[in-house]
Amino acid sequence: MKDDNNPRALNAMGFATRRLGDVDGALPYYRRALALEPDYVQAREYLGEAFLVKGDVTNARQQLSEIATRCGTGCASFLNLDREITAFETRQQARG
Repeated sequence: MKDDNNPRALNAMGFATRRLGDVDGALPYYRRALALEPDYVQAREYLGEAFLVKGDVTNARQQLSEIATRCGTGCASFLNLDREITAFETRQQARG
């Protein structure tokens, strides 16, 4: 990656890395993107989804809260992550 100071490029790298199965490898990309642009809610959404893959609902909910603070509960990133958290918790409850 030529520009490691571009939050959108970092977010894209995190997304691609996570989708290829390397969740731990994706986390630094998301964190760097957010260090550069804390209000970048899509990076927060994807970071929350990464936490869910790791089974970490607490940190996923923290990102959901950060998204709500930055763009409200009606923005796409909030709605998407909220839906993913609900689906995760439903699967966990079904497993007992």
